[in-house]
Amino acid sequence: MQDISAAQTKRALWTLLLDYFHDNGIAMVSYHAVKRDGTPFAIAADGFPEEWLCQYIEKDLVTIDPIPELAAKMSTPFFWHDIEALVDITPERRKYLDAMKDAHLGDGLAFFVFGPAMQNAYVGLGFGVDRIELEQAEIIKLQCIAQAGHLRVCALTEKHPSFQALTGREREILEWVAQGKSNSVIADIVGISSHTVDAHMRNIYRKLRVNDRTSAAVRGIGSGIVQYPG
Repeated sequence: MQDISAAQTKRALWTLLLDYFHDNGIAMVSYHAVKRDGTPFAIAADGFPEEWLCQYIEKDLVTIDPIPELAAKMSTPFFWHDIEALVDITPERRKYLDAMKDAHLGDGLAFFVFGPAMQNAYVGLGFGVDRIELEQAEIIKLQCIAQAGHLRVCALTEKHPSFQALTGREREILEWVAQGKSNSVIADIVGISSHTVDAHMRNIYRKLRVNDRTSAAVRGIGSGIVQYPG
């Protein structure tokens, strides 16, 4: 737990967590960050067969994978082999579960981890064999370590946020904003209408996750998107 709190980069944190899980009998680890509506937007995985990972990505299996969806609704971890008793198995879900069996992934443990502002994620811990016996205390310990790791990810994301890329025009406008120019002045400089500048500013706010031009300029400079004036 001390090492998790001290991790300074997501890469270092991921390596630390993988070492811990592997040392405790976990062969495969997957981490699905999800949007507020519960749909995954970023996935990290280790230990899974390369052929399975390629299939999961190329066939967009995340859209029919029932395990993360169920984990989001469950208050406690559950084993992969329990999925058929916990949800209705549609033809698409059956197709996915059959693909898992064909890939010889074995059994695993599934649960959600939670962060501030609905920054949640699914964690899958694969055993690489059909079944292993885990005491409840062991399951809770794995869950707690994953939860601590996720909170550290959230903290590192706030410290070093990743933003949706700005277009060339948006960066140009943000540079003029950082120099204190108003939208009307920027419109004259760039040669576009004030309404167009307003539209670009709304996109900049959305992408940088801010609500005003001062915050946009500060975040743009702090993130290296634009250069400090002068």
